[in-house]
Amino acid sequence: MPLDIPAFNDAFGRARDRVRGGQAADIPAEQEKLRALVPTDASEHDQTWTARLIARLAEPPAPPRQWSELFYEADRIHAAAYPPRGSTEEKIAMLADARRRIWEIADRASEDEADDIRAMTEDLQSMEGWIRNPQFPLTDTPFPTSDA
Repeated sequence: MPLDIPAFNDAFGRARDRVRGGQAADIPAEQEKLRALVPTDASEHDQTWTARLIARLAEPPAPPRQWSELFYEADRIHAAAYPPRGSTEEKIAMLADARRRIWEIADRASEDEADDIRAMTEDLQSMEGWIRNPQFPLTDTPFPTSDA
């Protein structure tokens, strides 16, 4: 009988939420329920990855990531530039300036943080692209219903 992957993933997610969510969860009991979802004749591959996930359920979660002040500085620049304001030219200039400043910060950041800081520029670049070449008009009016 093949492993019901969606059912296992759903059960694992709920078990992980109970364990990590601070609820009084009995980890060995949660693990046993998950093991019961893996058929004895499941493929070796399915047995291996499910066993790994089940074992990880007992591991303490990683501590929350600690960001540097450079990350927060880049985040403030991002927040100030989004959404852009002014004329089309002013919006483009605002977005380009924010992207440049964020990249400069990323260049000064540690290697493990630089890519996360640079990633802040992706939506700014997308917004600039949309401003330069809108794919569809945005309006304040709702879409018409199908019965209109």
